[in-house]
Amino acid sequence: MRSLLAALAALVLPCVAVVPVHAQELAAGATVTVANMAFAPAKVRVGMGESVTWSFQDAVSHTATSDEGFFDTGAASGGASRSIRFASAGTFAYHCTFHSVMVGKVTVPMAATGSVKDGWKLRWLVGDNPKGRTYDVQQRRTGTKTWSLFRNRTTAGSGRFDPGSGSWQVRARTIKKERASGWSPTLNLS
Repeated sequence: MRSLLAALAALVLPCVAVVPVHAQELAAGATVTVANMAFAPAKVRVGMGESVTWSFQDAVSHTATSDEGFFDTGAASGGASRSIRFASAGTFAYHCTFHSVMVGKVTVPMAATGSVKDGWKLRWLVGDNPKGRTYDVQQRRTGTKTWSLFRNRTTAGSGRFDPGSGSWQVRARTIKKERASGWSPTLNLS
């Protein structure tokens, strides 16, 4: 039954899904302990498609709620755990809705396969694109300061990048209803 509910949640919320977590069901990703009025660690990095699990140890309720509306674990306490799957690249700041001093950040880098000679396949989303989500992707030659758009408000989850030669950097962010995540960590291509 739990597996069926998790599968249904993944279909309905492909960019992020909230499900109760049991120790044997933990997927690759990161765990954040919520205790003593803090998220520890406050900053985590996971790959696209991986999950962050919040383990709520305090007796009082806390949440892990996206600053930009991408996810919300709901209130939990006393050893309960909640897991969010991050399907798209970006930096996702979050907070506890009950305690404003409690803040954290999840970073999700882009992925690339290929080479300078053959070109690159860039990926900023795994799975299907949720309704209402778009993505910005930027590029710049390594050593320069100015970013330029590679994709603007695209609904696609990947694209081919053929810069010709040299070293390049790329980054992406996720947009939902005019609210954007922060930029993903810079991905170096050389």
